[in-house]
Amino acid sequence: MEMAKTTTAPGRAAEQNKAGPGAPKMPIPLLVAGTSAMAGVFLISLFFPQNVKNIGSFGPGALVAAFVVGVAAIQYLETYSREKGRRGRDAGMGADAEVAVRDVLESLPEGYFVVHDFDSGKGMIGRILIGPKGIFTLETKSHTGEVTFDGNQLLRNGRPFGKDLIRRAWAQCFLVRGSLAEYGITTPLPEPVILFADAHVKVQGKARGVEIAGLRSLPEILDRLPNRLSIPEAGRIYNRILAASLL
Repeated sequence: MEMAKTTTAPGRAAEQNKAGPGAPKMPIPLLVAGTSAMAGVFLISLFFPQNVKNIGSFGPGALVAAFVVGVAAIQYLETYSREKGRRGRDAGMGADAEVAVRDVLESLPEGYFVVHDFDSGKGMIGRILIGPKGIFTLETKSHTGEVTFDGNQLLRNGRPFGKDLIRRAWAQCFLVRGSLAEYGITTPLPEPVILFADAHVKVQGKARGVEIAGLRSLPEILDRLPNRLSIPEAGRIYNRILAASLL
């Protein structure tokens, strides 16, 4: 990994490995679904018109088995096309989230530094934000719906997420704390933040010590915090993290 130049400009955060706009939206390809169905019909045709005599020589059971195999092939291809469509939608949502993250980070005032995709040696951290208000591990989610907290776990539209997002956020934060401690940097302690790009966040305060907020609320959250670092100090910590990423 090459070390990026550390530069700042008014109203923009300095970024390392700056994320691009991402892939464009990928709507469900109806052509794929149609092609899959045609492929399934083709598979059946291989069994029946061309080989019906050969299959029939084995008795009616062979014809039934051939038909079942053909139907199963169609169902498999339809399932495959739906899964590809779902992944396409997810990729589109992820791309939109990346653009939104970039815009928000670039709106931060001078003195903020961002490290993307930091490899701690024990796991990847999506983003680390360093600035006058402290050090933060940022995890951005592209989920939609309403996000709440029941006192133990985050809920999306009243149901738990598939993974414990809070636990994951703390795990990433501890990895960064450990990496900085190796350089003698123990204050301020990095803090975990989970940002939702498209969801309606109704969490009041922190959830198990993790800040949960809408992505566009990040500047407001930072503005409420007291200053903990000078800009030169933030820059030195940023360079330490970059140095760690090269090891």
